[in-house]
Amino acid sequence: MMLFAWLKQRRKASRRISADADSLIAQFGQNAYGEARSRAIQALRRRPVDPHWSDVRREIGRRTGRVFLDTATRYLEG
Repeated sequence: MMLFAWLKQRRKASRRISADADSLIAQFGQNAYGEARSRAIQALRRRPVDPHWSDVRREIGRRTGRVFLDTATRYLEG
């Protein structure tokens, strides 16, 4: 029973992330990634930390091809 509740919450969060990514892309165009990044940084400064905007940033990056490698991956590929 608990698994289904978790799955339902995850699907709801996924739809919200997708909807916010759609909205930012429509509103900011090519600058949507930067806007989502700014919102993610602001969200990380608040307590409790909400990863929603980081997830939106990642989704926009995936859709637009602006996917950046993390430091560890860059180091290993260097």
